[in-house]
Amino acid sequence: MSDTRLLVIVALVACGGSGTEANVAAVQLQSTNTNPHVGETAHVGATPVDAGGVAVQGVACVFSSSSPGVAAVDVSNGTVSALSPGVTTITATCGGKAGAVDITVRPNEVTLTVQKQGNGGGGVFASPAGSPNYVPGTSVTVTATANAGSAFTAWGGACAGVASSSACDLVMNSDLTVIATFELSETFLSGTWNASLGSVTDGIGCQYSVSASGVLNLKVVERSNGTAAGSASTTAHINIVNTFAPAFTTCTALPFDTSGSGDISGSDANLSAPLASSGGNFTMTFTGTRSGTTINGSAAVHQTLRDGSGVAYPTSGNTGTFALTKQ
Repeated sequence: MSDTRLLVIVALVACGGSGTEANVAAVQLQSTNTNPHVGETAHVGATPVDAGGVAVQGVACVFSSSSPGVAAVDVSNGTVSALSPGVTTITATCGGKAGAVDITVRPNEVTLTVQKQGNGGGGVFASPAGSPNYVPGTSVTVTATANAGSAFTAWGGACAGVASSSACDLVMNSDLTVIATFELSETFLSGTWNASLGSVTDGIGCQYSVSASGVLNLKVVERSNGTAAGSASTTAHINIVNTFAPAFTTCTALPFDTSGSGDISGSDANLSAPLASSGGNFTMTFTGTRSGTTINGSAAVHQTLRDGSGVAYPTSGNTGTFALTKQ
């Protein structure tokens, strides 16, 4: 009797033990992360189940990766190591049945850092926005908008060399830092300035008295280092009055308006601005001293007149002191 039992036990062992592996109908997989970045790890778990969906105990699972260069997997416990960007399929084989899950390895992201400098304020915006992390190779456009009472004056860092009037275009192949400088900006407006530009006599003997008048607008940027910048503009009325006409001669005076603009330089307390029209016939060089909300200054004015034949008649004069008030 005992010999028979021994033969039965040996036969069961030779056929695979208790036969639990034969009960496996499918393999269910679970992954902690199907989109890891390069250098990260994830875990794929495998559960062998029977035809009724009940877990089968005591069955070992073996794991494999279709692309080990993308992600390697521990054959016994399903730990996945992300190695390079791409897609791999992780397969778990349990009791002769298999289940699979795709793992997409993402490249390491790079970071865009924005730093703001200066005594003014404003916003810096990146498009696309990022978080601020980006997939390497992403093209990003950075723009700056000053708050009221401020001016955006300069790009720095990765955007160094880009004009402040332009957006900055970047390709995010590495971590980048963008510096944006905002400075305080104030507008000053003058009353009417006046300048006598003297008189001219043309080729046929007609004599004219020439004068100029206008309003000067200064947009002063107060840099944090004490220097001044910004822009100046004026629209000048050039008045021409005929003062003498030779006998039997018709003299024609044609007043007109012209505009001049230029950049401000100097310091917060003492600044200057050379203005010029597009053709250079009109120039105005302003110098002034600031005290609180007022700038007092004067300007040298020059206007070149031309007759119908194109002959030039230069005129010049000074405005005398006039004041500009903060708006």
